[in-house]
Amino acid sequence: MGVFQGHQIVSLLGELIYAFWVIPLFILIKHKLMPKIGHGMRIWDYFASYAGLLFIPNSAYAMLEIRHLLLIDGVADNPNIWSFIVFGGIALIGLLTTLYGIRLIVDYYSKSKGERLIYNAFLSLSCGFGAVAGLLNFVSLPVIIFPPALISVAIGFRNHPSLISLAAFITIFLFIAFLCSDILIKPS
Repeated sequence: MGVFQGHQIVSLLGELIYAFWVIPLFILIKHKLMPKIGHGMRIWDYFASYAGLLFIPNSAYAMLEIRHLLLIDGVADNPNIWSFIVFGGIALIGLLTTLYGIRLIVDYYSKSKGERLIYNAFLSLSCGFGAVAGLLNFVSLPVIIFPPALISVAIGFRNHPSLISLAAFITIFLFIAFLCSDILIKPS
């Protein structure tokens, strides 16, 4: 397969596809097809909500493509304008879709300001640690199919303690960015 500055092109395209997880979510929420959490949920509703939540960190992982512009890691080590367009663009798309996805979910499910904070905290935490799990080569699909894979993710974090700091930083960043967006954009 093709390579762009040391990075598989297929992998970059896959990250873009994963980054746009919010589009099907938007369609489901817009047409009120996404199940509401609470009394009266069917078993299928729980599985749909669970699967949706597990795909959230994929766009957060896409925003970590910025690392290729910041680190000497064998990818884009001699950056040019195309490096910034491709890796910076994917990182920006990942950031925007992560924040938009969190906002969609919080707006759809929360009923009060307190719930907004709780949902934001949970989703920011999920995205922060999920993005870093992507660095450890874990993807959402096996976790959806085989949930005990979460144990492997936990072991991976235990073996890379510095990544816990990165995940915590991403979590705090997303939490604060959401709070700022709530100030600038009235919740719907």
